[in-house]
Order: sequence, then C-alpha cells, then structure tokens
Amino acid sequence: MLLLMAQVDDVPGELIGEFIQRVTETGARNVQVLPSITKKNRPGYVIYVDAPQSLETDIATLFGAELGTWGYRVIAAEHKHFDIERFTAQVNIHSAQGEHAFELRAKRISSAGAFSRVKAEYDDLSAICQSLRENGTPASLTEVKAAVESALRKEETTEITITI
Repeated sequence: MLLLMAQVDDVPGELIGEFIQRVTETGARNVQVLPSITKKNRPGYVIYVDAPQSLETDIATLFGAELGTWGYRVIAAEHKHFDIERFTAQVNIHSAQGEHAFELRAKRISSAGAFSRVKAEYDDLSAICQSLRENGTPASLTEVKAAVESALRKEETTEITITI
C-alpha cells in the first residue's frame, strides 16, 4: 500500500468530486480531501490517496489529468489494522406503530483481542430509518444508530431488540 499526497490550489470543488469518484473507481482504498490556504492566501486542497502500489501510475495520471498537479508525494507510512469481524444482525424494533424486523450489516472492532466498538453500516441504518418513517414512526438516524450499536455492544450477539 502507498499513501500518495498532492496539493492543488486552482481546482473548483466539482473537479475534486470528479477526481474522488474516478480515483475510487480505479481502486483506491481511501481518499481524503482537506481544504487549505496556500501561498498568496489562495484556497486549495491537500489530497491523500491510500492505494495499492500497483495503482501508483494510474493515480498519478489522474492527479495530472483531472487536477493539473505538477507532481505528487509518496509518503512512507505503515498502516496498522484492527481486527474486524463483519456480521449481519437481526434488529427487532418496537415502536408505538408496532414491531418491525430488519437485517443490518455491522462490524465488531478489536485490537489484540480487546473489544473496542461496534459499528453499524450507514446504508442499512438509513434504510431502517426510512422504513420506520414510512410506517409512521419518527426515527432519527442518530437515535437508531446509538440504540443499535449500544445493544450490539452489550449483547455481543447478532439478534437484538430495541424500543423507539
């Protein structure tokens, strides 16, 4: 894996969005774009791309073609991975409008065998909230996320019941 970094100061936001999409489609594992202030007080961006070494040439081409950079940096970095257990949970939700059942993808994160946290997939949480709202149950993403992740952490199970 490589961490590539480029700085740009004359690129509109729309082109940054296009770059993110294209570099992601190329196979980058992560893309971060940070706003910055450059020389002469110009607005700019610092762009980090985490990608397999085999994609360096393709990503360099995108840096030049899409962003007009004159070059980029390869930053020596070592990525430390946590242990990730991916699982699907059955989520039963009780509300004033009745009972609802959903499947939800989640991850248990640990390091050196010590449990750290549970993280529910955003797309599944969003779909659950949308379904609840369509059935007359007001549900905020923040509330559902907190309840689901808390229950999955406590129970360390793949089936939970929460009340909203």
